[in-house]
Amino acid sequence: MKRSLLLWVASLVLVALSTFAFAQAQFPPGSTRLPQPQMLSGNDIGFRVEGTDVNGRPIGTLVLRLNGNWVEVGPSAGFRPATK
Repeated sequence: MKRSLLLWVASLVLVALSTFAFAQAQFPPGSTRLPQPQMLSGNDIGFRVEGTDVNGRPIGTLVLRLNGNWVEVGPSAGFRPATK
């Protein structure tokens, strides 16, 4: 009984670790990565295209120009109502 419980827990840990590792991949399987990222930008906001997914859609990072340098945009840490 202890052995089967130990194997069951070990299999759960293995599945959790493999799922975590797969989720960390920046590009999904079948996507292509550009050798040099391309910038699509306006004056102060842009999108750095780093590759394409399986369907040919661009994959990249949203960036802002701050003091003349392009910086990645991070997620907001709060909730706001959609309307006032």
